[in-house]
Amino acid sequence: MNTTYRRRVAAGIAAGTFVTLGFGVAAQADTAQSDAEPMSASSDSPAPAPASPTSERAARQNNIVTLDLYKLTDVHGHISQVSKDGNVTEAGLAAVGCYLDQARAANTNSTFTLLGDNIGASPYVSGSLNDNPTIEALNLLRPDASTIGNHELDMGQEVFKQRVDGSAADQFVQAQFPYLAANVKGMGTYRNDQGEEVPYLGDTKIVSTPSGVKVAFIGAIAQDVPYKLSPKTTEGLTFEDPIAAVNDLAGSLKSSGQADVVIAMLDDDVKNNFPKMGKNVDGLMGGDTHVPYDFDMVDGAEGNKLSAVASGSYTDNLGVLHIQYDTAKNTVVESSADLIPASEIAQCGEDPDIKDVVTNAEKMAKEKGQSVVATIAPNAKFSRGVFDKAEGESAGPGSNRGIESTLGGLAADAMRHAVTTPDGEPVDIGMINAGGLRADLQANDKGEITYASTFAVMPFSNQIGYVTLKGSDIKQALEQQWKTNLNSQNSRPMLKLGLSSNVSYTYDPAKPYGERITSVVVNGAPIDESASYTVGSVTFLLSGGDSFDALTSGGEPVISQGLDRDYFNEYLKAHEGELAPRALKGSVGLSLSGEAVPNNSVISIDLRGLSFSEGPGITDTVTVSAGSQKATAKVNNSLVEPQANTEASIITTDGAGQAQVELTAQADCSATPGQVVELPLTVSTDAGDVVTAANGLVVRVSCPAAQRPVEEGKAPAGAPQTGKIARTGATDSVAIAALVLAGVGAALTMRRHRA
Repeated sequence: MNTTYRRRVAAGIAAGTFVTLGFGVAAQADTAQSDAEPMSASSDSPAPAPASPTSERAARQNNIVTLDLYKLTDVHGHISQVSKDGNVTEAGLAAVGCYLDQARAANTNSTFTLLGDNIGASPYVSGSLNDNPTIEALNLLRPDASTIGNHELDMGQEVFKQRVDGSAADQFVQAQFPYLAANVKGMGTYRNDQGEEVPYLGDTKIVSTPSGVKVAFIGAIAQDVPYKLSPKTTEGLTFEDPIAAVNDLAGSLKSSGQADVVIAMLDDDVKNNFPKMGKNVDGLMGGDTHVPYDFDMVDGAEGNKLSAVASGSYTDNLGVLHIQYDTAKNTVVESSADLIPASEIAQCGEDPDIKDVVTNAEKMAKEKGQSVVATIAPNAKFSRGVFDKAEGESAGPGSNRGIESTLGGLAADAMRHAVTTPDGEPVDIGMINAGGLRADLQANDKGEITYASTFAVMPFSNQIGYVTLKGSDIKQALEQQWKTNLNSQNSRPMLKLGLSSNVSYTYDPAKPYGERITSVVVNGAPIDESASYTVGSVTFLLSGGDSFDALTSGGEPVISQGLDRDYFNEYLKAHEGELAPRALKGSVGLSLSGEAVPNNSVISIDLRGLSFSEGPGITDTVTVSAGSQKATAKVNNSLVEPQANTEASIITTDGAGQAQVELTAQADCSATPGQVVELPLTVSTDAGDVVTAANGLVVRVSCPAAQRPVEEGKAPAGAPQTGKIARTGATDSVAIAALVLAGVGAALTMRRHRA
């Protein structure tokens, strides 16, 4: 982090404030130049005479232009200022506007760009108004350009195009800035007001700064967008390699003289991508992951140095790249990245025009948002999954999409209740994707759930419907919860499906990918893999979203009228007297070897997924029974997962609540000697039975072979020979004595003959 820069900008902001208050331009100039940083080449004041005509340092300072390149990413409709415990945690767009105005005044060689996901998955204030307040406020920030994010397409390509070309002004505010994505092909063009043919998605935006230095911004997005959206949403679009697109275009822009400085605006993880940037890329701006980064002069792919920044999300931070460009040598000589926190941004005040937009939006949304959808237990909470980065350090609400959650179960039950077949019957199974739930659901102290709170849970306004699948397809969809070939564009090892409460299953995490589901139970009976079942959900999931292509095996979904959120609200109202977070897990991990063990052997069984990460379903103990034997063990409920984004992860692959149980495998072998006996295995937690006989899991015991009956007068095979000698009936000892006496007699006879 460039602390010297922070002092300089703070001084510049303060100076701008003096100007606003009427203290004069001279005060601004004096304050802005008080630091020992190189002056911008655009300064109106003449550069001081060098100490010596041959002073290389002075000459170099005169040739240096400082560029301040600001950015926001993943705004997601968060237009309002937010405080927690007296601290500003989200500056709000009005404060960002004030800060940018002052920063531009402090250095006219400043730019501002957006890194995508400006809208979509938005809070109620913006989302309930089609995100129009967000676009209107962003327009007033005067961005030079924005990368497209996957959430820009939440409402489909047609709506995105209408936001760009202004063809539906009565419904959607037109964006007054270009969207960029050099690696996305197929979006097409439109004619602007001047009659020019303009692409909906451009490749670059070149900004000529007052200093004369030309800065090119190249937009790009990760290739995983089709997996994040309903497949039909990206129909006709091709997502090429963003790294190759950026590096190739950067080389072309510089070799042609179109740009002096090239900045990659890649809507993807900064940390993973700066090492891939080629020699012609001078800086990287990133987003998508909601993780803030600031890297100074790190190594690129070709021995080059660059700085990289990601502001995180919402208005938590304002990111900035500082580029020092030598106009004599035509090269970047130094760069750094900085994150300006919300609390600092808020000190500037608020831009009055943007403040008006935000205030009007809040007023318009307030009345509808306060309407009560349902009343349940006071402060009852349905949560998404979480994990801990380290002991006592939570990754935050909703951070774990790879774990069964109480909110996922509630939403899936709502899907089963809401979706009906043409004969009026509810579907067999309700299902929901973890990424479709964007906030926890909590009643207030009166037990009220408001429309604003359910909007926050389901902000996408998805259609719902059903498909008819074979039992084998459903089992395959459960296998597809595990994700492989993880990388920066696909970093979650599991995307857990929320299932209605009439469905449960077991899995073995030790088995290979595609073979982990060991049992599925529907309505108390084992699933019939050849039978047909109806599955209700949002059309995003039923169309194969999140790479669940097994759900498309039954063809196109049958669409219901209405939106997911409306059906969810109806379900809450209809069941408001009985709603409570689940305590009983529907999916449990259990590893069994499958090999038969000797009778009375002590076996060890590894279990995971016994607990939810939050709520009442965190069990202290687990009991495993096999036949007449049972054993109980303590459960480890730690949520710490240092490998959260790898296939080795436990907690982010539904592994919360782990235990190892030692149990005696004891069978009654009296009627089955020499055979293998299967002992039904069941598992129960503090909340009840999580694995029952219906799951069909067994412990296999090998009974010893039966001993053959002993014939009279004959020893059993292998027994010591203590029986009688044949024919004579004499015992062994008598026979030996007779032989001895015979020998003695023979010896005496021989002695007489010799005599």
